[in-house]
Order: sequence, then structure tokens, then C-alpha cells
Amino acid sequence: MSHAWQRSREQVVEYCRRLQAERLVYYTAGNLSRRVEGDPLLVAMTPTSMPYDAIEPEDVCIVTTDGEVVDGRRAPTSELPLHTLVYARRPEVGAIVHTHSPAAMTMAALGWTLPPILTGLIEAVGGDVRTAPYSRPTTAEMADFTTEALADRGACFLRHHGLVAIGATLANAYQAAAVTEGACEVYLRLRQIGEVPEVPAEEAEWIAEEWRAQWSAGDQAAATGS
Repeated sequence: MSHAWQRSREQVVEYCRRLQAERLVYYTAGNLSRRVEGDPLLVAMTPTSMPYDAIEPEDVCIVTTDGEVVDGRRAPTSELPLHTLVYARRPEVGAIVHTHSPAAMTMAALGWTLPPILTGLIEAVGGDVRTAPYSRPTTAEMADFTTEALADRGACFLRHHGLVAIGATLANAYQAAAVTEGACEVYLRLRQIGEVPEVPAEEAEWIAEEWRAQWSAGDQAAATGS
């Protein structure tokens, strides 16, 4: 087993712990993955049906972007097609985080769009967060249906399901997922009061440049495991 495989597996476990600590997942729901350092056709991915606090590096699966399992003592997440198809179609994407957090699931169930109401949200995802049409879990359809919702964005809601976030690195993808959850909570509270103001369009576009910058720096960051 290469050092790159081990480092990628260890980082997946690290972010699994973060997902659980921040209540972005419950029990075995959700999943995450990242490309293996130095080999963009290989992906380190969470195993299926395993509580996050029990996952060890050896449980993290190594799969190809074609969906072939290369190494690992457990089977990969049942959402394997979502991950592998996004990686195969979008070479700039270095990591994917799929959460089942309460506020994001609320938005997903309602089919709402989260407007660009906070500067931090725009920095994390590039603008608003849209809802992709319903697709059956564990199918390739999910990757197909997120295409438009993820266009020039770092996250989208999966109708009646949860949230998927992408990034040039696992840190970027995790930031998108975590910040979106917090912004959803704020938005749902504000909706109870009345109309929710948005960041002016000109300012939102300027702030979004910080989010877009990750893609130009992504290759270098992935090479160092950032």
C-alpha cells in the first residue's frame, strides 16, 4: 500500500470525525471521498453502513473513477455512483461530501433554494444553493440530476434526501457542507420573521471570486494533501 493511499485514508477518517462532531451526519447516513494524492483516477471513500466513530483508515475503500474497488476490507458507500461519476465528469473536483444535516434536509424536503444571504455562504459555495430534482438513492441518476444545480456552485440540495458538496480539496468540500448547514439554519429562522434580504448581486459576484480561486489552486493543494 502506497503512502499516498494511507494519507488519503487518514484524511477521510479525520473528516468523518468532523462530520459527526458538527452533527452533519447521523449514525451511518452520508458519505465522503477524496482523490488519492498523485493519482486522480483513484479515490479514497467511506465504507458502507459503518458508524463514523468506528471507521479506521483500513476501512476506507480505494476505488477507481470507473467504480472498481482496488483495496479495502469493506465495501464502499452505496452512493458509489454519485462519487465516481462526478469525478469522472469533472476532473477539477478533488473531493465530495454528502451530508444528512437537519437544516439542509429541511431545505431538500421543501425543494427550496438557499439565497446568497451571508458573505460566508458565498465564500464557501459561490452563491445560492439550489435543489436538484429527486433521484433514487444509490443510482447514477443522482449524479446526472445534480449537474445543473452544481454548475458554478460548491453545493446543492438533493430533493427529499440531503446535501452534496464538492471542492478542489476535502477541506473545500467540507467547508461548503458545513457553512451551508449553518446558513440554512439562519435562513429558516429568518423566514419565520418575514422577507430575507440577500447580499447585493454585485457584492456577491465579487465575494464569489474567493470561492472560484480554489479551482486554480486545487492541483497544487491536492498534491500536498491539503
